[in-house]
Parts: sequence; C-alpha cells; structure tokens
Amino acid sequence: MAAPDDPDDTEDNSAPIIRFPQSRVRVPGSGEPVKELGTSPLAAQLGAPVEQTTGHWCSRCQGIWYGYLLEVTCPVCGNRHG
Repeated sequence: MAAPDDPDDTEDNSAPIIRFPQSRVRVPGSGEPVKELGTSPLAAQLGAPVEQTTGHWCSRCQGIWYGYLLEVTCPVCGNRHG
C-alpha cells in the first residue's frame, strides 16, 4: 500500500461533499453586527439562565434569538423556518 505522501499514488480517494440545505446560513453583508432579538417567551417565563439557552437564527429578522433547544418560533416575527 502506498504512503499518503507517495507521489506515485494517483488514486483519488476523496468523496464528494454533499451539503444539507440551510446547514450554514450566511449573514448578508460583511462586517455588520448581528442583531440580538432577545429571549423566547418560554425561556423568560421559566426564568432560564443564559447558560441554559441556545442561539437560534431567524432569516426573516436577520438576527439571533435565544431559547430552549427544541423551540423553533422566533419571538419577534413568529418565523418557524430558521
């Protein structure tokens, strides 16, 4: 078997990368600070400390809101699609 740095190794072992839709959402523009949209009503009602909340991206508001892991609804606009 040829060593990885062997120049005679002509076989291409790399597999194509399949990206999932919305796996990474790019913030439009460059250098703009990201808007913080606040905390979800459920996290606020339960008095969750910041350490227990998770950041969620809202593509409609172009900002990040904080809530529990399984929450999906933006507290500002109600968007449920990231």
